[in-house]
Amino acid sequence: MSSLSGRVIAVSGGAGGAGIAITRLFAEHNEQVFVIDREAARGHVDALGMANVAFVAANVFEESSVHAAFEAIMAQSGRLDVLVNVVGGYAAGQPIHELSGATWDQQMELNLRSAFLLSKYGARPMIAQAGGRIIHFAARAGRDTAANAGAYAVSKAGVIALVEVQSKELLPHHITVNAILPSIIDTPANRAAMPDADIARWPKPEQVARVVRFLASEDAALISGASIPVYGQW
Repeated sequence: MSSLSGRVIAVSGGAGGAGIAITRLFAEHNEQVFVIDREAARGHVDALGMANVAFVAANVFEESSVHAAFEAIMAQSGRLDVLVNVVGGYAAGQPIHELSGATWDQQMELNLRSAFLLSKYGARPMIAQAGGRIIHFAARAGRDTAANAGAYAVSKAGVIALVEVQSKELLPHHITVNAILPSIIDTPANRAAMPDADIARWPKPEQVARVVRFLASEDAALISGASIPVYGQW
């Protein structure tokens, strides 16, 4: 696989269960990594003890905060080569006819608005330098929908559509835009939520991180607008 050594990587949600594995993998290959996350998550990044990992506090649901985060990255690095967006969350349990407006809005903000804002401001420095990679976490549910998870499925389907649209917009700028579609990743939070599940079948964060790194590499230069399944044994 082509090395990305010397490039600048932003990982939104890079302090979480899957995000921290992605952050670590890029950093271990000598990339400069900026983790965009809530201030409360700073300790997880500091615990890595890696000199080439920096933390940028941001509220990814507020446009001004996202804009400021990318301005801070550019002020420190002067460029941005790869954006990986891991931000997202799951809410389900009600059919559409019983679903509250509050739950619908929360899922759209958490999964789709955040992706829009990160794509909007992450693309700008890449356009200026005529190249880059944008990789979003969507979800299996965005393609393979299930009953009683309407808000989640629609929000993740929206991320897939966002990727497909922006891949066409950024093609002239030599920027690829792709999504990965995880099922249930083996993270501490998912283990706690589903203690009786067969976790051996879940994809591991480190496995997912390697798929992300491939999409960020020169070996994936021909891939854009794709949604890559990373389902594990499901």
